[in-house]
Amino acid sequence: MTPAHFEHEAMATTFGLFISGQEAAYARQAAGAAWRELDRLESELSRYVESSDIARANRLARGESIVLGEDALHCLLVAAEVSAATGRAFDPAYASVAVEGAAPDAPLYSLDPATHTLISHAARLHLDLGAVGKGYALDRLAATLREWDVESALLQSGGSTALALAAPPGEPGWHLGLGEDASYRTIPLTHAALSGSGIAVKGSHLIDPRRGTPSARTQRVWALAPNAAVSDAVSTAFFIMNPEEIAAFCAAHPEIGAACQQDDGTLRSWGSLTASRP
Repeated sequence: MTPAHFEHEAMATTFGLFISGQEAAYARQAAGAAWRELDRLESELSRYVESSDIARANRLARGESIVLGEDALHCLLVAAEVSAATGRAFDPAYASVAVEGAAPDAPLYSLDPATHTLISHAARLHLDLGAVGKGYALDRLAATLREWDVESALLQSGGSTALALAAPPGEPGWHLGLGEDASYRTIPLTHAALSGSGIAVKGSHLIDPRRGTPSARTQRVWALAPNAAVSDAVSTAFFIMNPEEIAAFCAAHPEIGAACQQDDGTLRSWGSLTASRP
């Protein structure tokens, strides 16, 4: 049975669902439930929606606070964990304006998970969940599909992140591509997420939060992780980090894999993505 395919526009990109092992009408209903969840998430996580938690946080003056909803809190907690683990190579608040005279490593905001509270410590807070929110949305859509007893599916946000559930019948996994041109290959993905970051679509848009300058990298990178929120954020960090930093990160986090397209056309990989080598 060919997987049923559905698409939906949200978060400034096209989300896709491939659902296997279900009748077409039921798959369509399950996809509809997923798209309703996606629209709800966009209303809470997008900085372009004036009433969203993130837009409200960006209007805070220094010292002011707001109570966050469950999704915004969890998304920001994932972002904070990845930021700490990568030495701030990933930071959703990188475009914020710090208070004059503040230390370079002073926090721009703080979170209290117990009370769902965010406090701004910036002169102007600017949170942007673009590099983690879409992945988080895929994780939530997967949870919705499981509520509909959909076990075999592939979820995608644009061309950047894919989250695989169980494989289609008779397949080792959902076949996802790594590398470019001569180094291109596919890997069978199940119960994991693969994200890519690069400059082909938007140009030199990825800023190194540690230096405030565009990343020097010009070739695409990929990250493999157990969930889409982490793979989305970590792939952005890998685009900023040098090979030695990526290798050290993967050694410290064996559940994460990394791959980097090199200038000579080869694909270098680390961690759990080393199995993708031909």
